[in-house]
Amino acid sequence: MKKTYICCSVIILWSLAISPAFTFEEAVPRYALIIGNANYQYTPLKNPINDAKAMAKKLRSLRYDVTELHDQNPQQMQEALEHFYESIKEDNAISLFYFSGHGVQANNINYLLPVNSNIASFDTLTSKALSTNKVLSELKKSKSHQHIIILDACRNNPFKVLLNNEGVVRSAVIEGNIAEHNGLAAVKAPAGTLIAYATEPGKAAFDGSGKNGTYTSALLSYIGKSETAEELFKKVRQQVLSKTNNKQLPWEHSSLTEKFYFSPPANEEVPDIPNF
Repeated sequence: MKKTYICCSVIILWSLAISPAFTFEEAVPRYALIIGNANYQYTPLKNPINDAKAMAKKLRSLRYDVTELHDQNPQQMQEALEHFYESIKEDNAISLFYFSGHGVQANNINYLLPVNSNIASFDTLTSKALSTNKVLSELKKSKSHQHIIILDACRNNPFKVLLNNEGVVRSAVIEGNIAEHNGLAAVKAPAGTLIAYATEPGKAAFDGSGKNGTYTSALLSYIGKSETAEELFKKVRQQVLSKTNNKQLPWEHSSLTEKFYFSPPANEEVPDIPNF
């Protein structure tokens, strides 16, 4: 019995010696909800589903537990958001919500548009679209202490297209000034949260000529690097400005209370497991 115990001990120590050392950052639970809406009835978009697929693939490679959804109707978007934040139970977790698709503002509130929604009035907008206020309200139900919200949702105002092509919609969409503004309104991030926009408030973003949107393409270029979120988004901003001849300026509002990394670097403060 004694020999068996010694042999087992040696095996355990040997396995520890050849195992990689884990850092505190590597132990942090990461969750992501990715939604790409493209097949809108009046103003379909080319890239959001490609964007969602690419973001989901990249985040899975960074050890995020990813929920990936495409072309969500109003009920599906609401339920997905509520379930996502309610399901995060760890108080040291990181949550990330990413949306690619149409977004509009009305009365200084931002709305992310679902597909198959038949939005033709201010009332239907507020009842069917997903407001960023709703996102911020739901994330409070999560126990996670760091939240990232990425909105690639400012490509154009679909209601302006409706005004040009569908006269019957004219009186409805002007209510609440839905059709009068491009882009999204500025929203302040609550403590522990960073909100990233594809472009500055009130401006439209480019859908991109390639497989991915201009903004998401730049984000994918850097998200795997071990840099703080602040440094990473600066580089994304530089790339988007370069690609669009300074016509699109990505914008963030951050109230993060500690450093955030999409891809954490090795933590030098945590000692490696000693070799025997």
